[in-house]
Amino acid sequence: MSGSARFLRACAIAAVAAATVAGAAPSAAAQPVADGRRVLVMPFGVEVDAEAPGGAGAALWLGEAAALLVAEDLSAHGVNALTRDARVAAFDTLQLPMSASLTRATMIRVGELIGATEIVYGDLRLGSRLSVAARVIQMAPGRQTPDVTDEAALPDLFNVFDRVAHRLVGDPGAATEATRGDPDLPLEVFESYVKGLVAASPAVKRRFLETAMSQAPHDARILMALWSVYTAAGEHETALAVASAVPAESPRSRRARFAAAQSLLELRRYDGAHAALEALERERSDAAIANALGVVQIRRESLPDGEPTASAYFTEAVRGRPTDTDILFNLGYAHARAGAGGEALKALREAVRLDAADGDAHLVMSAVLLHDGRRAEAQREFELARLLGTSLEPAALTLTPEVPRGLERLASRADVFDVLGPDTPPAPGRTANATAPDGPPSPLALAGQRDQQEAADYHLEQGRRLFEARRDREAMEALRRAAYLTPYADEPHLLMGRLHRRAGRTAQAIDEFKVALWCRDSAAGHAFLADALLVAGQRDEARAEAGRALQLDPASAVARAVIARLDGGVPSRTGPVLPSERSR
Repeated sequence: MSGSARFLRACAIAAVAAATVAGAAPSAAAQPVADGRRVLVMPFGVEVDAEAPGGAGAALWLGEAAALLVAEDLSAHGVNALTRDARVAAFDTLQLPMSASLTRATMIRVGELIGATEIVYGDLRLGSRLSVAARVIQMAPGRQTPDVTDEAALPDLFNVFDRVAHRLVGDPGAATEATRGDPDLPLEVFESYVKGLVAASPAVKRRFLETAMSQAPHDARILMALWSVYTAAGEHETALAVASAVPAESPRSRRARFAAAQSLLELRRYDGAHAALEALERERSDAAIANALGVVQIRRESLPDGEPTASAYFTEAVRGRPTDTDILFNLGYAHARAGAGGEALKALREAVRLDAADGDAHLVMSAVLLHDGRRAEAQREFELARLLGTSLEPAALTLTPEVPRGLERLASRADVFDVLGPDTPPAPGRTANATAPDGPPSPLALAGQRDQQEAADYHLEQGRRLFEARRDREAMEALRRAAYLTPYADEPHLLMGRLHRRAGRTAQAIDEFKVALWCRDSAAGHAFLADALLVAGQRDEARAEAGRALQLDPASAVARAVIARLDGGVPSRTGPVLPSERSR
């Protein structure tokens, strides 16, 4: 991983770790989790007595089992509880461990970032019986409710968490298996299933899940977990088989059909994948499906007559999730592959505005810009791509006008947030999408942008102070960091150009000033570029740039000095700084 990518990741982790929390005085009675809220259920902490059934090994799966069962039971009551896939994806994004050992402050910060309104967590103690203590953090008032407690024998695991969920949600009724969606598994099968989910090794994960499937061959949860394992291993035929085995009546049937279509796509059975995705689309439109259809089209060697292009499908997907950076990248990438450079840059710039560390987006932009003859801008994008890292091997990276193949993104990072939803449309007032169509960015996206902008502002201010103090090496490092975080802000590039100019690196200064002008057309950019061009002996180009600067700002001292030197025949200065350069 490049230094800048590590820096971006460190910013995200530091933002979570440094979060502070409002006071959380418990109320006199537990408040119910409101219907329609977004609830994050964390793995429970586990303490196991030496004489407990299953021994110390029970601690390896019971905490995750508690989170799974509470989330499923809350969902059975109509509460919008995040699935385990959504939770794992959020923690992966934040580079946090999936465990019950996080501090309360960090849990609250995570809840804020993913838009949770409540966080459910708790503790288990397994001795001769299983004791449960669950509690809720209500995010808006910053308040923690008193514990909800219960106990039972370990074989009564499902019922005890059902009762706990009823009390958390404030519903005295009992959920039936039909309401819950998935029937309870035999305890030993459920244990194998959960151990498969939490296993660190792919081989161990596979062994536990295959053991569970041998005992419950039609359980959709097990089959979909195995689909993920086989897909990660590149065994797409086997993955297709398990996804196709999910019963049609299962609540996971729609997701399983989407997974099967993904497997067909990886197997290059494009006609079958297209047909399966079109069938899902006819039932209910979804950005994830439109995105996958676009990937089908971009991978086909030729399109059947009358079928939409990849760009058309990706455009539809962007309408559904306008802040999804993976789909925005796909749209820009498809336009670039089709030779529509202007449209490609528009989508790719929006993608990197939301995720400045997207190396593939910078790489594709470098190819588009070079094809258009904009070498300085292309070189800058290429350097960003190389520093941030891309999907291509470092040895394969070259600055070329040819758009690389194979960069399209089949599964968006947001797809795991229940974007496909159940087989039936969402109830009124609720949505199956992580981001509502044409709505604002998700809380996670907004928080990431805010943290990124704050870090960029900090490094830019550092760069300004160090520039004025003539500590050029330190200034350049600070400005590079600011440019990585906000690659389309012009001031970091202007200041880096002035540093190069001051050090006599005229060619590098010219490149930076051109990139600054690409970011924003400004009098200062044209004036500093004119000065550097004059030093480089490019008198006609220098005069043109100085003229543009004076059109934008007739008082530009730098531009007037360049014109005076040109008209007076004064030799171009090679010194480090123009007297008027000190004013911005």
